[in-house]
Amino acid sequence: MLQSVASQATSKHSQKLSQCSSSEIKMSEPGGFRLIIEHVVMCVFGVPAYDLQTASRGRANVALARQTAMYLAHVGCSLSLTEVGTLFERDRTTVAHACALIEDRRDNPDFDRALELLERAVRALRQPPRALTQSAA
Repeated sequence: MLQSVASQATSKHSQKLSQCSSSEIKMSEPGGFRLIIEHVVMCVFGVPAYDLQTASRGRANVALARQTAMYLAHVGCSLSLTEVGTLFERDRTTVAHACALIEDRRDNPDFDRALELLERAVRALRQPPRALTQSAA
């Protein structure tokens, strides 16, 4: 189910996702990673940004979305648990717990495939925009 949601969200929001990789969001800035990841997670899980950013755990679907976002920051952006904790205003042990929960869910093939697609999307969006080079003729 999550895989089909991920595919639909990716195709439906491809224009928005491409805008995220534009110069308006600088990945060198601390919040850049978070903005990219939150946008991808919001599209796939259908969770509003406010719910992702709130200090409380919230409903189960919100907690899963936030845990996935932290996992993507750790794995997809190669940030340490401490860096992810700082980014999401959580303790590093909370991030470690979130990553362990997401890893456990990867036993489900559908969830694993959806997460694989999310990881690819985050990695692709992290890349600087490719400059169009014109070959001299």
